Amino acid sequence: MQRHRIGVIDSGMGGLTVVRSLCLAGVPLDIVYVGDNANVPYGNRPLTEIVALTERMLDVLDGRRVEAVAIACNTISATVDVLESRSKIPLVDIIRPAARAIAGLSEPHVGLFATEFTVQSGLHAKLIHKANPAVTVHGVASARLAALIDSMPWDEAAIREEIASMIAKMRRVGLVRTVLLGCTHYPIVQNVFEELAPDMRFIDPAGLQANEVLRAVGVATAPAKSSQPASEESAISQEVITSGDPAAYRQMLDKLGIPPAQRFTQL
Repeated sequence: MQRHRIGVIDSGMGGLTVVRSLCLAGVPLDIVYVGDNANVPYGNRPLTEIVALTERMLDVLDGRRVEAVAIACNTISATVDVLESRSKIPLVDIIRPAARAIAGLSEPHVGLFATEFTVQSGLHAKLIHKANPAVTVHGVASARLAALIDSMPWDEAAIREEIASMIAKMRRVGLVRTVLLGCTHYPIVQNVFEELAPDMRFIDPAGLQANEVLRAVGVATAPAKSSQPASEESAISQEVITSGDPAAYRQMLDKLGIPPAQRFTQL
């Protein structure tokens, strides 16, 4: 099977949830991950700064000659219209496939947990409403959760407290039973969401984006998924380029069951 070289970008380690889904697909891949942990979270920054920081990551990936880039960050994905006109590489955002999936559920009310920028952009709501006008999106933003998840070791009490606060705000709507995790950091602690709100369904869109980026590089149909990420070197190779701490990445890769990266490079 032909190998493909894919870039994945995020403001921090949340995009590793998309890497996990790519590994589960069973396709031979060279993955180049760029995480700008020194500036996490992007969701508290203005548009011009988000675009400038993202262009720096895309320039790095252009030098690595990747075939396509998965924007494994909802905040960056909310700026994709700006980025696509400037990028030399095909970009696959995470919002559009998630919006299509949510619209297809035909639930009249759905929730969105995300960063402040993502919620304020309104892009999820716009795309979901365009696909299914009967759906209303109720967004709850967090300025803290992505950074808390990105900080190793975790402050588990603070993470739990922030998630409880987000769920309480969503419950005030009174109509939501399904919530999209609209920040790639959030599925890392999906078990906490599920524990605190067992009556709600939480959707991780990482697999949807993984399938989309595979199609972008010419893999028409992803092979049957295995229960564990492929560990053979011949199946997956990974380089992590980060402005953060490689040791934190090693911990997170292990926590998510992703094979170790062969190389770490400073961003």
